[in-house]
Amino acid sequence: MEEVQFRRRKPAVEREISNIKEEDTRVALIGKAFKIDKMDYTFWLDDGTGVILVESEENVLPEVGQVVRVIGRVIRNDEGTHIYGEVVQDFSDADLDALKEVRELEKKVLPKVESALTWWSE
Repeated sequence: MEEVQFRRRKPAVEREISNIKEEDTRVALIGKAFKIDKMDYTFWLDDGTGVILVESEENVLPEVGQVVRVIGRVIRNDEGTHIYGEVVQDFSDADLDALKEVRELEKKVLPKVESALTWWSE
């Protein structure tokens, strides 16, 4: 029996648009959609730190002003950087202030947990 190989995608890292790094290949962004192009299935996403063009893979487009989470590949070319959106999720009902608070807590707590785990495993 032939062994089947599966290629796993890299996990998407949560980012703000202004903090997308050169080494990022897949990101998860949350922001408001605007400037929607129904012919090209693209829209612009604004998260308050910057704006970026999103190309929708599934030909699913949000409404103008709708809060969405986009999970997708970072595409870099001569025209700049944009996102090839593999998933576009409606986040209209999400509590973005609570999400921001959780992210700030993660930044404070996770390094302490990781250093404790390193110490514990030695």
